[in-house]
Amino acid sequence: MTQNSLAKWRPNSLKQLVLVAFILVVTPLGVLLYQASNALVEQSAQGRNLAREALEISRRGQSMQQLAEDITRASRQYQILARDEIRLRLIDQINNYRQLLTIQSFALDAPAQIKPIYKQLDQLSETSAESEEDSGQVLIDLTRRLNAKLDKALDLRLKDLNTIAQNTQSELVVQASLLMGLSALMIIYFSHNITRPVQRLANRVRALGQGDRTFGSRIGGPRELVELDEQLDWLARTLQQLEGEKQRFLRHMSHELKTPLTTLREGSDLLAEEVAGDLNGEQREIVELLQQNAHQLQSLIEQLLDYNRLGLEEPIQPRKTDMRALVNEALSPHKLMLEQKKIQVSRPEKQLFWHTDRAMVLRILGNLISNATYYGSNSGDLNVSFTQHDKQLVIDVENSGPVIPEEDVPHLFDPFYQGSHRRVGAIKGSGIGLSIAKDAAQALGATLTLNKNQNNRVGFRLAMNALSDKDAN
Repeated sequence: MTQNSLAKWRPNSLKQLVLVAFILVVTPLGVLLYQASNALVEQSAQGRNLAREALEISRRGQSMQQLAEDITRASRQYQILARDEIRLRLIDQINNYRQLLTIQSFALDAPAQIKPIYKQLDQLSETSAESEEDSGQVLIDLTRRLNAKLDKALDLRLKDLNTIAQNTQSELVVQASLLMGLSALMIIYFSHNITRPVQRLANRVRALGQGDRTFGSRIGGPRELVELDEQLDWLARTLQQLEGEKQRFLRHMSHELKTPLTTLREGSDLLAEEVAGDLNGEQREIVELLQQNAHQLQSLIEQLLDYNRLGLEEPIQPRKTDMRALVNEALSPHKLMLEQKKIQVSRPEKQLFWHTDRAMVLRILGNLISNATYYGSNSGDLNVSFTQHDKQLVIDVENSGPVIPEEDVPHLFDPFYQGSHRRVGAIKGSGIGLSIAKDAAQALGATLTLNKNQNNRVGFRLAMNALSDKDAN
């Protein structure tokens, strides 16, 4: 049969596939049940026949034994009395015995055992007053031996029947093993044919959820699953279009926001420098408020740009980096807020160089310090430190302030998630700072974790290995 012919017989729907699988899996079990029932019926019939035959043989044997005794008595009576009515009764009993013996001879194929009895019956039929007295006793002994022989023959037939039953049972066990093994193989085969496309669909759904928009090869199988795969293709194309629109929106919106924001910052800086004239105390406070909020807006816009760049998998560019200078650079944009909240800053004193991507680490530290600045307590402290352990550099950013609620901890690094502790002020947090830091750490092959959250202390730890030029992409 050609491949096209096989394709015509392939089930087109999941319902047909399940039905065909059920029929093919049940068929061997049905064959096994049919054969077992036939064997059971045959064995039962043989057992019933043997039991009925044994009962009949036993009854005839008892009758023959009783007739042998009656013949013996009648023979002796005739020898003593020599009366005709006794002679007639003796002949009638001998004829009855002959009939029973003829039937028994079919059950026992033993001519050597039967002939002496016929001979003895012939002698008794010719009984006269002068006959030997022990002829009847001989008939009784021969009848007993015949019944014993019949009992042995029945025992042998019963043993043969038991042997046949055991052989049939062994054959059924072998057939059951083979047929159940065949059913198991078909179950595995059809389960694989059903679950394989389902698993591939599940993997595609999982990949779509993780941002993979590739289409991959088409899946085969039932029509419903093929149609679902086509729907996933449509969903992937739609998500790809939405992702492109989102990226374009973020680029355009960030650009449109940065242009007027730059003008606002320049204007507030000129006012703060009193280029347009001297400022009184109240005016200076207003200008500082303008500068502060302009800086917060710029920080939010930069976070959006960072989130957009990480989504596009920005390439890693390792180089030798002064980590102490990098910490100072990360602290610099938050200097005004730190001074306003009277937060004491502790930073590394020793100079340390590390081979890594400077922009990625600055992005991580900037978001961690921003988080500590806005959520830290007034008149508290902010400690930034790093420790080198062999080929790994550990950077800790720790601040005093309210601890993070337990229900918020599992979602700390989820994008756009904002816990129960919100920032205070006109500009609220975007909820993507820690997510950006986490993604940047993953891009570096580093780990970012919450390592302290108790006793009014919150601390994050960045552990990263030194990158080589081979790690660049």
